[in-house]
Amino acid sequence: MTSRLLFSILISIASVANAKLFKVSDRGLILSNTSADHRCVLDDRSKLVWEVKLNAKGLQNTQNTYTWFDKKTGTQNGDYSHNCHWAESCNTQAYVQAINAIKLCKQKDWRLPTQAELKTLLVFGDNDLLIDQQFFPNTQLKSYWSSNQLSNSIAIDVPFYYGGSQSSDKSFDAYVRLVSDAN
Repeated sequence: MTSRLLFSILISIASVANAKLFKVSDRGLILSNTSADHRCVLDDRSKLVWEVKLNAKGLQNTQNTYTWFDKKTGTQNGDYSHNCHWAESCNTQAYVQAINAIKLCKQKDWRLPTQAELKTLLVFGDNDLLIDQQFFPNTQLKSYWSSNQLSNSIAIDVPFYYGGSQSSDKSFDAYVRLVSDAN
């Protein structure tokens, strides 16, 4: 049985079980909720798979930041385009391409999430960090880029410390958490 078929079956079962979040291995397999080795998170309600950041140098390092760039607008290589441990082009487009190239969690259509998609991860409570840290460890208490933009030079980012949205110049750096449609 291929991991893709197994992943599809588990998505169907998950819908019936009325759960919301599942930890996923780099091979696309559902893990137990106690696993600390997950690389992605499946939200079975939205059918979205989310990237999990790592506390190790490299492509998915939790400290990596990126300028907003989509081949047409934004900043490909600017003053803040050097804040990642994996390449010279620390922009959102280069990061999306790199994650798609490795097929993280057997997904191949990674992208920047919309503002609305990012906001589905917000968990309001007593913590300063407004995300479920059991599923999303290493999340920064800062802003994450969305795919939404206000103009050729301004994009929307979502801060995980107060939960609203803000707009920032695309030449500034922010964090990125990619999303993929479950397949």
